[in-house]
Amino acid sequence: MDDLPLVSVVIPTHNRKEKLVRLLRSILQSSYPKEKLEITVVDDASTDGTYKEVRKRFPEIKIIRNEKELLLAGSRNVGIKNAKGRFIFLIDDDNIIDNNCIFELIKTFKSYQKIGVVAPIMYYLKVPNRIWCAGIRRNMLTSLTKIVGRDEIDNGQYRDLVESKDFPNAFMVKREVIERVGLFDDKTFPIHYDEADFGERVRRAGYKIVCNPKAKVWHDIPLPEKDKARLLHCHNELKAYYCGRNRIIFHKKYSKRWQ
Repeated sequence: MDDLPLVSVVIPTHNRKEKLVRLLRSILQSSYPKEKLEITVVDDASTDGTYKEVRKRFPEIKIIRNEKELLLAGSRNVGIKNAKGRFIFLIDDDNIIDNNCIFELIKTFKSYQKIGVVAPIMYYLKVPNRIWCAGIRRNMLTSLTKIVGRDEIDNGQYRDLVESKDFPNAFMVKREVIERVGLFDDKTFPIHYDEADFGERVRRAGYKIVCNPKAKVWHDIPLPEKDKARLLHCHNELKAYYCGRNRIIFHKKYSKRWQ
């Protein structure tokens, strides 16, 4: 156990204390030793009593409260700045992790030096064997994004590492990568395309981004046939605005002139 690195788990949250508590319990039940885990919750100006709830139920967990909403990228940056681990596991509050998830992510870094970001395979919580994300493909000509494996039933088709452009929701980053490419661009991409922008910078710095299907999380989001607006990131005005705006800005920044 002595050679295992310290892993900093950073969880941004806003007004979802029940889901947050569920995630924290799954992390604390992880097979990764607790003395090698540093868990930081970044409460993004919640109004549902999240801060008090975490302090009461999990006194051993660090919680930082934003006095005003910084949104996802800004909250992740707050957590990263307060993290001490060599590896930083960023995960949204509406997930549950498998017991061996953190171990498997760390194993990937130990086996492949050029990997800078590794993510677990992600399933729908409501249908635990239905894949939500095993990677990202992005067409820089059409601007269309494809999620690898989405809505496939897992029959063991993803066994090897899957290379990806970036990852949403849950992924682990080497500290050296952040020191080299910088934090999330929370001014330009406060939500939506913040991971895409970060992923472009990581890959252009010479690192690989992969999914390790042996690491697993379950994401508590509606099934696409139940909520098509969420599938298109248009289920509220703020997200619809940033989804459209940031798609334009991202492709203006990274697409080649002919694209």
